[in-house]
Amino acid sequence: MPLLLTIAVITLFILFEVLDNIESEVVKRGESIANQASIMSEFPLYTGDVDALKNVADLMIKTHDLAYIRFIDSTGQLLIHEKAFRQKGDLREFNFPVRTQAPNLDDFRATPPINTADDLGIIEIGLNNNSAEAQRFQAYTKVLGIAFIALLLGCLFVYLFSRKLTNAISSLISSAHRLEQRDFSVRSHENGSGELLKFQRTFNKMIDSLQQNDADLQEKVSAATASLNYTVSQLSEKNTALAQQRQETIDLERSKAILEERERIMRDMHDGIGGQLVASLALLEREQDSQIKQNIYTVLTECLNDLRLIIHSLSMQNSVLSSLLADFKYRTSRKLEQLDIELDWHVDDKAEQLNIKPQTGLHLLRILQEAFTNILKHAKASSIEFSAKQSPHGFQILIQDNGQFTPDSLKSPGHGISNMKTRAKQLGGSLNIEQPASGGCRIILSIPD
Repeated sequence: MPLLLTIAVITLFILFEVLDNIESEVVKRGESIANQASIMSEFPLYTGDVDALKNVADLMIKTHDLAYIRFIDSTGQLLIHEKAFRQKGDLREFNFPVRTQAPNLDDFRATPPINTADDLGIIEIGLNNNSAEAQRFQAYTKVLGIAFIALLLGCLFVYLFSRKLTNAISSLISSAHRLEQRDFSVRSHENGSGELLKFQRTFNKMIDSLQQNDADLQEKVSAATASLNYTVSQLSEKNTALAQQRQETIDLERSKAILEERERIMRDMHDGIGGQLVASLALLEREQDSQIKQNIYTVLTECLNDLRLIIHSLSMQNSVLSSLLADFKYRTSRKLEQLDIELDWHVDDKAEQLNIKPQTGLHLLRILQEAFTNILKHAKASSIEFSAKQSPHGFQILIQDNGQFTPDSLKSPGHGISNMKTRAKQLGGSLNIEQPASGGCRIILSIPD
């Protein structure tokens, strides 16, 4: 808008100046023609030679393209009125006095007085205004053309300048939006000029500073995070160790309480039930020999042996497999010696590293007790092989005798063999009974570590 207003003002100023110059040229031309006609008609007017005035009129019309020319004497009488053959367009009229002296242009007036003694007459000319109109139209055309070209150039300049300015501002806005998203790698294109270019360079320097500050902040945050993670890790390890210690303390207290309770039960069973059984056997020995006495004595002895078996399984000293097996060998060896049965005993050293729970030890002792009882009662064997060794799937106990055994008896096993297999399953293992090629019976017990 300011550009259009400026161009309009300048155009009007130039147009008025050109029109003023054209008007001045028309006035000067009219005055010059009138002055020339005055000089040429001075003597004919003085002498009243009409023919000469007519010749002057014809010459002036032909020479200067006049529309008409009139000569009026000092009395106001029209002497000559010559017209052009064809009149063109508008006319400009000029009056000029004819004096006996040389004409003075300062005396040029629209209606000069004719009553002066020196005045010979008046010349009136009609000047065609076509050339002036043509000049005015040409002036209008040129000025408007120049104004239009100036407007186009101005618009082009404004477009180029505004485009450069818009591109620079758009680059700044785009960079600012990406910077708002914490993209510190963005830089504004330095495509501006003047103060805008300085602003773009300052903006890029600000981004450099922000990027450096962000890198420093990230480094500090990473260091603080690493330190915090290390502290948390240390605290976690300490908490884990503390929880482990606490659990170990709880387990130790629980084990201690279980041990104390187990010792109490063992003492009560030993001193109470065991004492009662021993006293009953002692009283029974005083009775006379009879079948009833013998049966009662046998039952009380088995009860006492079972009680000892339970007490031994609860003993902390028998929490290791090797100790449990050694105790079982010690209690069984006396019976085997009385029956003249040879015992070949082999236990792997790894049995000393295998800890067992009291319930597991009781199941294992029950299985071994049932196996050896069957051999002593039914097999009529002269030797027994016993081995305990590590196997790929756990620990394996093998019991083999050279006595009498019929595989068909396994088709309808008694309660003893069924109980042995049930206890083996409760241990998470298995129990197999087979007859080797050399005869006798082989029992294979597999239990997990």
